[in-house]
Amino acid sequence: MLEKAYREGKAKSIGISNFEGKYMEELETKWEIVPQFIQVEVHPYFTQKELRVTLDKYGIKLMSWYPLGHGDTALMNELVFAGLGKKYGKTPAQVILRWHTQMGFVIIPGSKNAEHIKDNMDIFDFALTDEEMEQIAKLDKNERYYHRTDEQLVQFANWKPEFEK
Repeated sequence: MLEKAYREGKAKSIGISNFEGKYMEELETKWEIVPQFIQVEVHPYFTQKELRVTLDKYGIKLMSWYPLGHGDTALMNELVFAGLGKKYGKTPAQVILRWHTQMGFVIIPGSKNAEHIKDNMDIFDFALTDEEMEQIAKLDKNERYYHRTDEQLVQFANWKPEFEK
């Protein structure tokens, strides 16, 4: 259905969500058009190293879901982010979002707070050095916040939106 919409010019790109591991392998055998984006959980504690190898092979861009670790105070209070924030005059959240952009990830951080939304956009006037990126890389614990079951994934796949008539 997405591929048809793309071919007909009704969609400019194809994006998928939560296809990791065996699900990504299965999808690879079925697509006619390679998706341009995949949205999955990714943050400094969970950088999706294995998945990125597959994505790089196909030129698929990773879109970060939970880019700030769902607001985890342990992540926000990591010394590396406090130190870099002080160095660059930014908040730890801004440093993390800058890390995402330098990793090549697409980010859409969510907030209902107007000041946070403004701050989330104020990350393009500085750049982290290679050494700083390496410091942040050491935080990767391969640890996610959201744990979905295979049953939930089946429910997501079978969900059909209700459109107004």
